[in-house]
Amino acid sequence: MPHHRGKCREGRICLAIVTAALSTVAIAIGSCRKLPASRADTASGILRVGTAQLSASNPIAGLRQLSQLLTVEGLVRVGEDGRLEPVLAEKWSFANGGRSLLLTLRSGVQFHDGTILDSNALVRALPEGLKSFWGSLAQNVEQIKAIDDRTIEITFRSPSPLWQEMLEVTIRKPGGSIVGTGPFIAAQNAATLRANANYYLGSPRINEVEVTSFPAVRTAWAELLRNRIDMLWEVGTDALDSLQSSTTVAVFAYTRHYQYVLAFNPRTPALRSSDVRRALNMAINRAEIVRQALNGHGVPSSGPVWPRYWALPPPVATFEFDPARAAELLAGRAQPKIPVRFTCLIPADAMYERLALEVRRQLQAVGVEMDVQGMPTDRLFEAERTGKFDAVLIDFVSGPTMLRVWSLRDSRTENNLGGFGNGTIDSGFDRIGQAADEDNYRQGVGSLQQAFLDDPPAIFLAWSERARAISKRFAVPPPENGRDVISTIRLWSPRNNDARFASRN
Repeated sequence: MPHHRGKCREGRICLAIVTAALSTVAIAIGSCRKLPASRADTASGILRVGTAQLSASNPIAGLRQLSQLLTVEGLVRVGEDGRLEPVLAEKWSFANGGRSLLLTLRSGVQFHDGTILDSNALVRALPEGLKSFWGSLAQNVEQIKAIDDRTIEITFRSPSPLWQEMLEVTIRKPGGSIVGTGPFIAAQNAATLRANANYYLGSPRINEVEVTSFPAVRTAWAELLRNRIDMLWEVGTDALDSLQSSTTVAVFAYTRHYQYVLAFNPRTPALRSSDVRRALNMAINRAEIVRQALNGHGVPSSGPVWPRYWALPPPVATFEFDPARAAELLAGRAQPKIPVRFTCLIPADAMYERLALEVRRQLQAVGVEMDVQGMPTDRLFEAERTGKFDAVLIDFVSGPTMLRVWSLRDSRTENNLGGFGNGTIDSGFDRIGQAADEDNYRQGVGSLQQAFLDDPPAIFLAWSERARAISKRFAVPPPENGRDVISTIRLWSPRNNDARFASRN
């Protein structure tokens, strides 16, 4: 999604950091309508969701991600180790020496318009879906053909375990409107999703999802505590601790597949030297970043690859906090008496400001001056797109698959809107795309991780943590370990006749 913005990003998402899928979604399901008076509408099975307003001009906004998660599905989902698990695809296997993938569809799946998802429908939908999801990487698919009613064959231009990760593509019928297979259907009113009565796993227990957009997360949070909405779509680190003690709201935290990244513009003179960029990485204490800037809600980063990825060979190479070595590298420059100085653009947001100030404090300790400039996300996105920046602090999708990393970090792909990266990194991606078996693939992933250390295009700071806050008037089954609770939304149901949630103002 490649996003770089969900996603968004998702969000997930607020910036150029989404996953490939979310970057192509065209529906935003927010509204600025006035909320009705507080009500405990338990019998109706309506879930009222509040989310922060995001710019409609940003092509990867979080509201679009919400619609994506509930109305369309992928052939597979990705486990916490980066391995693929069945969704619309029932099973798959390699053939033809690893160049082909034979995929069998789950039976009984219908699109929202009532037509059947069979092999012919999938063959029609996949080319457009792969291109919009993965961009130019989709050119590695040579042919897609139907074998029988439920089986297709996907042939790749070269064998590699990497290419099966393309199955993460979301499936929708070709055309302007989004017709998917998910548990909810987008109504004509863009702020409403209706339950899919013909969903192949059973109709959701919630009849409708109503989405209201607020100018800020804090506003939506207040409405949740007043029982005027039932769910806060995303809780940031600022509100997470205060909501944990609520007796009427359940908080479900998870580590996102996004990380905070200070990405360098490779054309900025002060940052052209790989020695300088290595020194900046060594000057950063990532554990301290999590403690001080994220209130402990995050995981220190070890690089661009998801730390639990199955093909990342141990021990994982990473930057160690070594300010003394950083100072040595900076002193070895051609003009060591001229301090390294650059400007970092950030979203106009308190959390990003805390992150940037902590990074600036740590860089100052080795004689580097980083100016911080906050701006609205629209302007930040435009600066990134046009290359008019020295560095930018963003929330970037970075896992759990390798193909997501490739789609956003290869400097040659159109999804890499900021032009981040360099030839060293690009060569590393080429190697894993040509790895014919899992052993060679693991070696390639390890070499790619090392390439990011040798010629770093960014400072990978920390994997971000978020949460969903849901009124306890809904019974919510716990998610699988490590998964977002939204994955169980089909099974959520209202608790009736609970006096704690009576209407109040």
